[in-house]
Amino acid sequence: MNLKKVFSGCLVLLFVLVVSACESDGINGGIGKATELDLKEVKVFMEDKKTGFLYVKSAFDSDSDKESDRMQLSEIERVAEAEKIDFYVFDAKELPTSELYEQDTSKRTLEQNSGTLAFYQKGEIKDELNFKDISEDDVSGEVEKFVQKMKHD
Repeated sequence: MNLKKVFSGCLVLLFVLVVSACESDGINGGIGKATELDLKEVKVFMEDKKTGFLYVKSAFDSDSDKESDRMQLSEIERVAEAEKIDFYVFDAKELPTSELYEQDTSKRTLEQNSGTLAFYQKGEIKDELNFKDISEDDVSGEVEKFVQKMKHD
C-alpha cells in the first residue's frame, strides 16, 4: 500500500472528525469538552455560521499572559462541565502579526479579542466576556453568569 495514500486517508479522517466535533450547537448536550481550533478551522466556524462558545488565548508569551490563559481556561472548563456545554479554544498566536494591532475589526480574521470568551450565534458574536474587565476573584462567578445567560437567551 502506498504510504502517501495512507497518510492522505488519515488526514481526511482527522478533518472529518474535527468538523464533526464542530457540529455541536455549543449550548446543550456537551460534556465540558474543549476543542482546539486552528486558524483555518476558526474561519470555517465563522463562514459556516456555527453556534457556540469560543475562548481566544492571548497572542503574547509573557508569563502573566500564560498564567491568565491557564486560570481562565480552568474556570471555563469547570463551568462548561457543570453546565454540560462544549466550547472551542483558539490561540491568537496563529493570527498574522499585522492583525494583532488592527483596530478595524472588519479587516481582521476574527473580530473577537484575545483574552475573551464569546458566544457565537450563527457565526456572529452575540455577546463577549472580557476577562480584562474582571478581577481574578470574580472570574468564576462571571463565567457562570455569562454561560447561563447565553444558554437561556
